[in-house]
Amino acid sequence: MVKWIRNIFIFIIILVIVSAFSSSYSSLSIDNLTYVLAIGVDVSDNDKIEVSFHFSNPIPAESSASEKVSPIINTVTASSISNAINLVNGYQGRQLNLSHCKVIIFSEEIAKNGISDEIYTLINDTQIRPSANIIISKCNAKYYMEQVKPEIENLLSNYYELLAESSKYVGHIPNATIGDFFNSLICKTCEPYAILRWY
Repeated sequence: MVKWIRNIFIFIIILVIVSAFSSSYSSLSIDNLTYVLAIGVDVSDNDKIEVSFHFSNPIPAESSASEKVSPIINTVTASSISNAINLVNGYQGRQLNLSHCKVIIFSEEIAKNGISDEIYTLINDTQIRPSANIIISKCNAKYYMEQVKPEIENLLSNYYELLAESSKYVGHIPNATIGDFFNSLICKTCEPYAILRWY
């Protein structure tokens, strides 16, 4: 009788452990995600915006480390950034992951019209880090991303990260993060600022 009760107890423990870890099968893995390194926002027709996503493109295992890989840029037209993210997630085989986004690029044309709505949308997204830099480009944001071709760095993510880190060593580029921009935006006595770039 004691052996029978012990077997039932072991069976119940195994059943509890299996059911506790069964939900991990439905979680997203690295193979199901696409990592966004930069987001570009341009003006489009009919009060819409054109949002470009610059994806990481890992170097294939069979290629050499010095081999350059072409950037992957996906552009959609939507009424807001959150709608653009939903559009890309809807037709792409992988879900966008914005936690590695290093820079957010706005064209000068859209910056002149005001970017406070876009900043509020991005700062409320839990995946966007407050340390992501804001760049205002004199040209289109998509064209800016197409022209990014790092010469020294093989990885595009390192290039974008070093762009922000260069403010520690030289005074030419400020460290203009989205967190600081948002804090200055809601402060009545502050002025938000961003990095101005030409291409």
